Amino acid sequence: MKNNNRLNWALATTAMALSSPSWSASGELLGVDYSLSGLIRVELAAKTVSDENPYNQRGNLFNGKEVERNGGLNVGTLLGLNLPIPISAPISDTATRNGVPADNDFNHSQVRLESTLQLKFSDNWSATAKLRGIFDAAEYDEFDPDSVNSNAAGYLYGEPNYFEYDDFENGGEQNPLEIAGDNYMVDFPSLYLDYQNGPLLVRAGNQQIAWGQALFFRVFDVANGLDLRRHSIFDFASEEYADERIASPAIRVSYQLNSNWELDMFAQSFQPTIYGNPNTPYNVIPSQFTVHDRYSSVDEEVNSGFRLKGFIGDFGLQFMYTNRYNPDGVVRWTKSGVNRDAPGIPFSGAILAETPLEIDPTGVWSAEEWFTYAGMARLDGTEGLNNIVTDFPASQLLLARPVQGIDAAKEELDLFFILTGGFLNNPLSGQGGGGLRGHIERTYHREDVFGTGVSYVFSGEPGSWTDQLILNFEVSFTPDKTFTPIDLGQEYIVEDEYVTALVLEKYQRFSRSFPATYMVFQWMHRSESDLFGRHLSGMGGTVNNTPKGVDGGWNGLVLALQQPFPGLVWRADLSVLYDTRGGLFVQPALKWKPSGNWNIEMFYNHMDGYVDGANENENIMQTVDWADEFGLRVAYQF
Repeated sequence: MKNNNRLNWALATTAMALSSPSWSASGELLGVDYSLSGLIRVELAAKTVSDENPYNQRGNLFNGKEVERNGGLNVGTLLGLNLPIPISAPISDTATRNGVPADNDFNHSQVRLESTLQLKFSDNWSATAKLRGIFDAAEYDEFDPDSVNSNAAGYLYGEPNYFEYDDFENGGEQNPLEIAGDNYMVDFPSLYLDYQNGPLLVRAGNQQIAWGQALFFRVFDVANGLDLRRHSIFDFASEEYADERIASPAIRVSYQLNSNWELDMFAQSFQPTIYGNPNTPYNVIPSQFTVHDRYSSVDEEVNSGFRLKGFIGDFGLQFMYTNRYNPDGVVRWTKSGVNRDAPGIPFSGAILAETPLEIDPTGVWSAEEWFTYAGMARLDGTEGLNNIVTDFPASQLLLARPVQGIDAAKEELDLFFILTGGFLNNPLSGQGGGGLRGHIERTYHREDVFGTGVSYVFSGEPGSWTDQLILNFEVSFTPDKTFTPIDLGQEYIVEDEYVTALVLEKYQRFSRSFPATYMVFQWMHRSESDLFGRHLSGMGGTVNNTPKGVDGGWNGLVLALQQPFPGLVWRADLSVLYDTRGGLFVQPALKWKPSGNWNIEMFYNHMDGYVDGANENENIMQTVDWADEFGLRVAYQF
């Protein structure tokens, strides 16, 4: 339920902070130079469309919608016979998913406190500690499991939990330098010690490692995963994942070999990408799934890599190699382990526990819902069903058999949903319940990433478009990369992948009265997956069609502009990302700095997944095109 009191408290707390004196400090204490700075900021994102996040229980597309379910019971299967002509006994009913649609005003409502302490012990030794605290006001139509009689297994599958990490059974923190609760987190995104001696820099501690030049795109930027628990990917694009990139305990060594070449090396503790928890505003894993995270099996693993960067004549060159566990992970079906009988079917729970299925009303209720969400998740709903049957033989005790084609899959699925929804308790009612949750496991796989890049600064006539135009080209190659199988089977997709990015940057002055405009154009090509890492063979599935995939790789274009105003009190930004299969993200923004301490940022996020009649479920914007919003960030810096 909405809680205006919590939001009002957050706004009032920030208002008091904005009116308080500056806390910034610097000086010397016990022979150590220090500086202390920070900010307190309110972050809000107000919805501008009526659409809700469809991957939440409260935003599920089938909430309150009556659906006709048409199952068929194969008589030969029931009698244990292999009849030459299949004889099917139809079983039908209607079902209305019992979730209550949400009506949110906000997608995002958080208060942030950051404080950075920098210490200089000597000419060689220094340290940095950045403390970050986040409080979510939870100003949303939250999911209430009691309202739908849910008893779903798993730590995160009750009331929404905005920040805790979960390995299915236990809550807590993934990062050792973090404390988290259901609506707050406190961590150290930076906590490291530096040693500098001439050309040598050694940094040890919790840190980010940011390589690469691309905006939105990550080609060389492969050392760290992303933390998407706060505002997902919808903050200022120009910040280039600075807040989302996960810090990790690491040792980093940089050495200036000569005036032209620098070698940068690291070894770090593996930290996976953190996705939004189920039923939080920006979660992208459909909440009808239960995720068993297997991070504990690799939590002591180490990533490592190096980058060599320098110049030969007018050309900048860089070479990169990283040996890592892919932080995004991959998923597949796993046993639920949940022994809960279907209504009217004694002992069925023991069988279901050996399959990826769990009886709970927060699951899928119909074949129509199953195939709709399979397409949205870029999965094959037919083969996904077949792999439940073949990879988990216990499911055959429930009369499940592999099927041929989407129509047969719908018939078998609807039969399951009818029977597990209580049909046997009241076969004459014509109105059934549901549903079935799917259990998947998230695993992590080691990979080698090789990269190279070239840059060049053009020299043209002063003031011309080519004068000081910067070109960067980056390419990475990952042999035998592991992808999520689109059928969620036990065999992963393993293929080589190439990723390339072309970046053009330019400062151009259009008026003597205004500072120069900063402009960026980018193009990315990915050979096997889209920007979110989903394999392209899963593209194009709909409620009536299994995916056929797409050819030619994934291509994205970016245009970004920054225009400071005279006096530098105002700055206008524009960021545009275009998926060439018809997806568009546009973010105009305005920054206002009325004084040295205040900073106010306003922006609008617009997503359109159907530009020029784009095909359904073939571009990345169709995953997030419900999230149009107006964002506001009001900060007091100290």
